[in-house]
Amino acid sequence: MKIDDIKRILILGSGTMGVQIGIQSAMHGYQVSIFVRNPAKNDIVWDDIKKRVDWIVRREVISREEADQTLKRIYTTNDPADAAKDGDLLSESVPEIPSLKKELYARFNKLCPEHTIFTSNTSGLLPSMLAKSTGRPERFLAAHFNNPVFITKTVDIMGHPGTLKEVLDITIEFGRRIGLIPIILEKEQPGYIINSLLRGLMGSALELVANGVATPQQVDKCWMSNMKIGIGIFGIMDNNGLDVGWEMREKYALSSGDKQAKAIYEYLKTNFIDKGHLGRKTGQGFYKYPNPEYKNPDFLK
Repeated sequence: MKIDDIKRILILGSGTMGVQIGIQSAMHGYQVSIFVRNPAKNDIVWDDIKKRVDWIVRREVISREEADQTLKRIYTTNDPADAAKDGDLLSESVPEIPSLKKELYARFNKLCPEHTIFTSNTSGLLPSMLAKSTGRPERFLAAHFNNPVFITKTVDIMGHPGTLKEVLDITIEFGRRIGLIPIILEKEQPGYIINSLLRGLMGSALELVANGVATPQQVDKCWMSNMKIGIGIFGIMDNNGLDVGWEMREKYALSSGDKQAKAIYEYLKTNFIDKGHLGRKTGQGFYKYPNPEYKNPDFLK
């Protein structure tokens, strides 16, 4: 198999990241099938796709005509077999629940052609933890996109010891062909590079807030002013989604005996998770959307 054999991209997961990966692929000429598990969400998914494409047009990344062609290359379906047929590369972006990912891999392994490459957009799980469940471990690896895809312009490529070099090379080149910079990891690492760096920053920021030292807004003001950038640590967490990695955070906080981890967990659970305030995707997290406070010109005054 060669990179030119990749024609159709199958997206599992029609949320924030799955939709963005699908659009990025369609923008660069690939046919895209997005599997929507819940038929009741069909209209919601298409509204999201159109809004994101319109946003890209407003930023002059593509023209309106190119946007219309992009939308024509995207196909959504509730039928797993329909989604899987002719898929050359599968990109999975479902929630960070190992059992859910494994269930979908097993299901689509039976439906996809033998040559289909399986990739995961997982943020915290290692490919070797999931490889066996795919039924094609030699054709499986992580291809992790950063949010928002259209701005960060990177894709982390991370194989496991059983990943074929041919599959690794094709996935790297695919990243380039959809306009991104492949960031290649030589060995498995939870969180890749950017998330490994951010994990320390986010942990420190949450510690300050959970311990009552400062508010999220004050932490972000400090970070944004000193780093000369337009978003702070809590704004980034809102964009990622406060529920991302929640299962692992909860398990560690309740079983490790780490008092600080438990304090952060309880702060997030009480003030955000239990209230359904999961960040940008729900309209509220540390900030309210679509017009978060940190975007206000007076925020840094």
